[in-house]
Amino acid sequence: MPKPTPLIVILFVGLFSTITHAAKPNIILCMADDQGWGDTKYNGHPYLVTPHLDDMAKSGLQFDRFYAAHPVCTPTRASVMTGRTPNRMAAFKWGHTIRPQEITIAEALKKAGYVSGHFGKWHIGSVRVGSPVNPTNSGFDHFLSAPNFYDNDPILSLNGKAMQTKGESSIVAADAAIEFIKKQSKSGKPFLAVVWFGSPHSPHRAVAEDLKHYEGKVKGNTAHWAGEITGLDRAVGKLRAALRDLNIHDNTLFWYNSDNGGLRTESSGGRAKKGSVYEGGLRVPGIIEWPALIKTHRKTDLPAVTYDIYPTLLDIVGLKMDNQPTLDGISLKPLIEGRSMKRPGGMGFWDYPAGGVSTASARLMAALMKAQAE
Repeated sequence: MPKPTPLIVILFVGLFSTITHAAKPNIILCMADDQGWGDTKYNGHPYLVTPHLDDMAKSGLQFDRFYAAHPVCTPTRASVMTGRTPNRMAAFKWGHTIRPQEITIAEALKKAGYVSGHFGKWHIGSVRVGSPVNPTNSGFDHFLSAPNFYDNDPILSLNGKAMQTKGESSIVAADAAIEFIKKQSKSGKPFLAVVWFGSPHSPHRAVAEDLKHYEGKVKGNTAHWAGEITGLDRAVGKLRAALRDLNIHDNTLFWYNSDNGGLRTESSGGRAKKGSVYEGGLRVPGIIEWPALIKTHRKTDLPAVTYDIYPTLLDIVGLKMDNQPTLDGISLKPLIEGRSMKRPGGMGFWDYPAGGVSTASARLMAALMKAQAE
């Protein structure tokens, strides 16, 4: 795979106006689970089938140096929610919950009139009723979520109640998000939809529709790993198509990335892979699509990180939070607008020397469903 390139910002000056339209954008934050920088066709993978991500990169702002805040999942997800490094807000390892006193992006955007929903993998707290760190108590108005990664036909938590679902895992999350988006598009209020897939986390169980692309190319576990990436790509395609069908794609900011480096060193985009603080454990796909502001393909080498998402969105909607804890991220609004910017200072990455906390989604959700039936 290509080696990391020097820190060069590719600028298209004067092609894009600043954010002046009155309507606040709808926002979709989409995250894969264990997809490395090179685990897409557009980043040069030799056989992966990712047409929707390829098209999204071709029409949007493509990051070549986008990073997860941590080489495993929970800390990165908490960094998206808070704009803070895992070491600062104490989500040190997988299964460590977000702190109830943190201000989340859902809580912040609620003050700007947004209605928010979470769909798919949560893994920064419980998905049970009454938990101080469930999606509801983290600012979300609606959720269909799993406590960790989840497979096909998953039992998920619908606002705290266990519900059996059917279908390919990424499509289940996308369909739930689309139902929420359709409802909100009629309400007159902007929405935040956080869609966090459970793929391509192991164990890999791709469905036939996605496996067919790899017949005669790769076999066994590798084919199922590749098929799960194609499955999440299909889910991204369904989300993008729904935005166009509803005629809201122009003013919807769609941000796609992964939670940590990939599972295979050959496509990690650098040294090592998931679990390592080397480049391969942190460098991930990153794309922003927003037709109202990003009218043609741009590719940037500006280093950016998942804890930039929170301050960027607050800057875009013109929101300042009272008693805001220290932010580690920076606003990428100038970059989105096509203006020149440099990153002030560097980015820090840490790996806390302790184990994670087991959060077996299938077992926990089956137990919740059983308890509900008693």
